[in-house]
Amino acid sequence: MLKLVIFDMDGVILDSERVANKAWFEVSEKYDLSLDMEKLKKIKGGTAKRTFEYFSELVGEEKAKKLMAEKKEIQNRIIKEENGIKLKTGVVELLKYIKERGLKSMVATSTTKESAKRQLEETGVYKYFDNLIYGDEINEGKPSPEIFLKACEKSKVSPEEAVVIEDSVLGAMASNKAKIKCLVVEDTMKFSDEENKLVFKKYNTLLDIIGNL
Repeated sequence: MLKLVIFDMDGVILDSERVANKAWFEVSEKYDLSLDMEKLKKIKGGTAKRTFEYFSELVGEEKAKKLMAEKKEIQNRIIKEENGIKLKTGVVELLKYIKERGLKSMVATSTTKESAKRQLEETGVYKYFDNLIYGDEINEGKPSPEIFLKACEKSKVSPEEAVVIEDSVLGAMASNKAKIKCLVVEDTMKFSDEENKLVFKKYNTLLDIIGNL
């Protein structure tokens, strides 16, 4: 019996992955990194630590620090130009439906508590969630199942009583390792045929999940 719906944040609740991609590609062009969507897929959904390790292997630790700092500055500039981060289609409607069903809802994000809490409050959806778990509360980021297992533990439900809503391959891998069904709403990253095997069900928007939980 379903008791808990676990939401990833970036790319599922917030339209932030599109902005992050724009920032990464701007950095890529400046430093001739030749980044593309397949390369970014390796870090999407992961922690800042995973991103740092990935770029450290490509360009070394010092340059990786510089790249990540510059990407953050560019991303903040774009967010300001666009008058803040927007919600993904259907977020509020789905959260209200979950409440009506008497289910718990929770955010499990690789983003740090300070940043994630601020963004969820600014977009007005923080109040809908029964609980949250952040990237700085876990030891291993996605694709480790730790964040989703801790989400279940925090909500006092078993993995079999939960579903995860994700947009990233790393998130889907983590959900599978936790033995939690993974619903996917693709954002900027498209799943390959092989990666689709990680998905329990796929939807076009969050609105399409309403009535199907």
